[in-house]
Amino acid sequence: MKRIRLFILLVAGFSLCSCARKESGSKNEAQTPAAAGSSEASQQLMSLLPAKNEVPGWAMIQKPRSFKPENLWELIDGAADGYLAYGFEEVVSADYAQASMGHQAVIDIYRMKDPLNAYGIYTQERNPEYQFLTIGNEGYSGGSSLNFWSGPYYVKITTFAEQEELKQERSKLATAIAGKVPAPGAEPLEASYFPKENQLPHTIVYISKDVLAQSYFTNGFQAKYKAVGKEYKMVLVILESPSAAQNGLARYRQYISTGGKAVKDLKAPGEGGFSGVDGFYGNMAVIRAGKNIAVALGVPSEDAGIKMIAELLRHIK
Repeated sequence: MKRIRLFILLVAGFSLCSCARKESGSKNEAQTPAAAGSSEASQQLMSLLPAKNEVPGWAMIQKPRSFKPENLWELIDGAADGYLAYGFEEVVSADYAQASMGHQAVIDIYRMKDPLNAYGIYTQERNPEYQFLTIGNEGYSGGSSLNFWSGPYYVKITTFAEQEELKQERSKLATAIAGKVPAPGAEPLEASYFPKENQLPHTIVYISKDVLAQSYFTNGFQAKYKAVGKEYKMVLVILESPSAAQNGLARYRQYISTGGKAVKDLKAPGEGGFSGVDGFYGNMAVIRAGKNIAVALGVPSEDAGIKMIAELLRHIK
């Protein structure tokens, strides 16, 4: 009997120790939410998140979550491929609450491979009709969200209502994050090449691949225009060398010529190119200059397209 009682006491003592360890571990996890990011990169991303009361009243309410390229779909299923095309490296997602007013927010900070690609994914999701803000390099507010980009980061702040006071709170959270980015950078120089006349504001986008739906066109910029009630656009593709651009021009000409569309040689500006009629956009002009290919699509006339391209080429450094 003594042996049985001793055995029971030993089992009970082991169970109590085990429970104590679990309870202690739970307390430690709750006290150190940043522990969710174990790598140096994750810790650096998490350092951009607002600390408790850094923005008055706001605090993180659970451990932040970190996602890499291999599991990004768990956060944005259906949109992950678009982010991967822009060199996505990691995202940290955190839930916040402001107890005094009952507000909640989700903050997602995406790190792309460089500022150009952060600008690219930001411009892909930017709507020219939103309210634009001077946060980071540029931000916008629309519906229940505020998004901005700064350096290699693309930041999205989402609340669950659209009251005016929440717009102000989102701006405070965004400003706190933007202030921690050590090198915000600037808008790509290529965006300044496009002619300003008739250009629609906030329509310049960076396209990392498959520009004009052509697999051989990568690293492109696009701007939209409007005149006399009609929209048209310009595209600049920057290839790795003049020979690559020459090959790309020939392939694109062949693509446009398919189906019997009219194509005419152009000897200038630059190294020349061609004009023709695109089946979707209408009038077009295409010119190569060095490693650059400039395309005007849907322009009122061939002359108008050539004039726009000539102006763009004058600005290329």
